[in-house]
Amino acid sequence: MNPQTLIETLQAQNFDYWLDKMLDEVPETVDTREGSIIYDAMAPAATMLAENSLQEAEAVKQIYKSTAEGEALDWHATDSGTARQTATTAQVMAKFTDSNGEPIHNVEVSDQFASVSDDPIFYTVATVNEDGTAVLTADVAGTDPNSYLGQILPVTPNDALSWAEIIEVSVPARDDEDDDHLRSRLLSSNSYIAYGGNVADYADMLAKITSVGAGQIYPTWQGGGTVKLVILDNDLLPASKELIKQVQSQIDPAPEDEGYGLAPIDHVVTVVAPEVLKINVTSTVSLSPDATLGVVTGKIQNGIATFFGKLREKWATLDSKTGRGYSLTVYRSQLLAEVMKIEGVVNASLPMLNGQEEDVSLIFTNELSQLPEVGEVMISE
Repeated sequence: MNPQTLIETLQAQNFDYWLDKMLDEVPETVDTREGSIIYDAMAPAATMLAENSLQEAEAVKQIYKSTAEGEALDWHATDSGTARQTATTAQVMAKFTDSNGEPIHNVEVSDQFASVSDDPIFYTVATVNEDGTAVLTADVAGTDPNSYLGQILPVTPNDALSWAEIIEVSVPARDDEDDDHLRSRLLSSNSYIAYGGNVADYADMLAKITSVGAGQIYPTWQGGGTVKLVILDNDLLPASKELIKQVQSQIDPAPEDEGYGLAPIDHVVTVVAPEVLKINVTSTVSLSPDATLGVVTGKIQNGIATFFGKLREKWATLDSKTGRGYSLTVYRSQLLAEVMKIEGVVNASLPMLNGQEEDVSLIFTNELSQLPEVGEVMISE
């Protein structure tokens, strides 16, 4: 009996289960109807036994990694030598100008700013650039600051400042790791030991950098001792220049190959972002009488965008056939399945991708690593 079956069996042992089980042992000559002496005597015991069964089910649930939740799952992580990934803070790029629209240069590290909203997000200046921009770090952890672009107001007084604006979320944040993701990490099989700059070692390095959402490792991409790391941010989008610079500094800062970062001595590491491959999707649908093309099209666009998000989650997975290299294909049949899930769609044509009636296989070579992104979704009747 597997843990889940055992849990369900124990949870099914409720008041009625235990009362019926006890009453079955009473001779038929004794009155066992509700309100009888024997019924009223056994009912409290049945209640206690049912509560005990629920406690046993909860204990079994928390004993196994596959079913544990919350704090119990954290203990399993500790036993496995890891921990739940905590929420990180977003880093944004902001520009500052005077009343003439010219950059100002008197913004200093530790100056504070706030977003314009009923529930403002506060930021602290982390680094100042020569071009009048600066990198700000959100004071609150989590993904809320990932979606804010626009004006920010000074908390630290600055008489020269006329306008301040966030122009880019350079390093998106992530929320606390949820139970499902942590459990998946704990249950994933990895027969390779991270050691001495092997592929598993670089995968471990990237996993420990909280601003990196996913990464691909290309060993010896330009000969012995060279490694290329292709990375995404926590939104699973191509890493910004700022994020690439930070990861490069942590893994192999200048002077290269001298072991001043995480990379072993004599390893020259290059950190880059993937090239985005936009894929336009075209399909013809048949609708139910009560459906309208405009409403259905919006739902289809959202569904396909979610599908591409799931593709990007698989982007850093090694080819299942070879165990080496990366492989990812956008299948038309899977997109058709997403279209057919939409309420109001009764039939649909096999979608065309970038105007072609064929699946799209992404390129993963030493020279080019592609990331799929949905382009224009065109739906007609």
